Amino acid sequence: MLISQNHYSSQNQTEGNIIGFDFGEKRIGVAIGNNISKSAQALITIESASSNQKFEAIQKIMDEWQPVSIVVGVPFNVDGSEHKVTNLCKKFAKQLEQKYALPIHLIDERYTSIEASYEIHDKKIDLKKKKLLIDQIAAKIILQSYLDQI
Repeated sequence: MLISQNHYSSQNQTEGNIIGFDFGEKRIGVAIGNNISKSAQALITIESASSNQKFEAIQKIMDEWQPVSIVVGVPFNVDGSEHKVTNLCKKFAKQLEQKYALPIHLIDERYTSIEASYEIHDKKIDLKKKKLLIDQIAAKIILQSYLDQI
């Protein structure tokens, strides 16, 4: 569910690539999609201790894909109340908006990690790789959710 959109109108959105983020304190899942084909795919998981390294990795992704907008998943508790990471996600979205001056769309990401876990449940990969994959797939689910609404 789209929970907020900055001052840009989705009706007048430029056609092109859209980057989706599943923000976490330890890892950030990233997906790429397109508002013409309305499809998303998992891209990468950024795993770094420092905020600077995370933003360096994001910069490389932004340079390569040249997105026209950004989607960020924001977690809420089952009852709709704010999760402990909700404000960190909103802060992350604000940083992206200030750095890239692109439209930012916030999406309710409840259950995306669970859905992503089901998607890779039967894959024969070790736990560390599964965690990285879950973040990317969650980002894909978040971005696909947005694309399905526009």
